[in-house]
Amino acid sequence: MLGKILFTLAVIVLVALVWRTRQSRTAASQYEPRLVNPPMQRRWPIRGLAIGIVGLMAATFAYLLYDHWRDNNEVIFIRVVDASSGRAAEYRAARGDIDDRSFTTVDGRRIVLAETERLETSTIRSPVATDRN
Repeated sequence: MLGKILFTLAVIVLVALVWRTRQSRTAASQYEPRLVNPPMQRRWPIRGLAIGIVGLMAATFAYLLYDHWRDNNEVIFIRVVDASSGRAAEYRAARGDIDDRSFTTVDGRRIVLAETERLETSTIRSPVATDRN
């Protein structure tokens, strides 16, 4: 922890020294004569390319964020099967609400699976039970 604080202080001191030396250079160049018709600065296409790349990165980030949100909020059908008795129960839950051995249904119930139960997921409902969750 102390190392992180010392590293941060060292970076702050280094930035302050660099900024101070750059200010003294700009003060010395302040007394140069101004030209009546200064030469035009050329705009290189690198600036436009950099702006395009940053825009592409922002659009990609937005798409990936939307795709992750859409996948986590997709409602899927869950079938819980008890291995010892063979009984099955069906539920609906969002894909993002499924944990390791538990999940939360669409209507807010928290289901925790026993060690003998297995979880089957599907995007289409099984034709066996239509009156369940």
